[in-house]
Amino acid sequence: MAFRRVVALLGVGGVGKTTFAYRLLGLSDVPVITLRPSYYRLYIGNYEYDILDVPGQLVYEVALKFASFKVSIVNRLIYMYDVTNYESLHAIAELHSIFIERKSSISEEVVIVGNKRDLAEEVGFYIEADEIASSIGADEVYYISAVKDPPEVLMKILRGVN
Repeated sequence: MAFRRVVALLGVGGVGKTTFAYRLLGLSDVPVITLRPSYYRLYIGNYEYDILDVPGQLVYEVALKFASFKVSIVNRLIYMYDVTNYESLHAIAELHSIFIERKSSISEEVVIVGNKRDLAEEVGFYIEADEIASSIGADEVYYISAVKDPPEVLMKILRGVN
């Protein structure tokens, strides 16, 4: 018997959500721009993960739809941002405010992932999510390179503490 967990990837366009999903799935294809929500299924041990990759250009519309539900519809919500782009981090607070305004409990677990750490190392700075994480009550914060980190590192983000 498999335990099912639903994971949603939310963030504005270009932060690496699809790359993260492709790496989790072991796909070698170069991700293309996600034009509509994509759904992936991954089996790990006794767990079945349903991963929803929301395109950045639709993220606010999808968030409004999610917020219309009064019960948790995902087990783990992963907000992703680009660690070299402050606007992508600020968008997380805007997205989360949609759920707060509508008193929606979208997820049991909320995680923030700062992606593109490899680019941040090249330019010599990165934007930390600590302030936003505490303001939205995020359970965990990770800093990764979805392109360069080994899949095991990415799996820890997907799985959390289950």
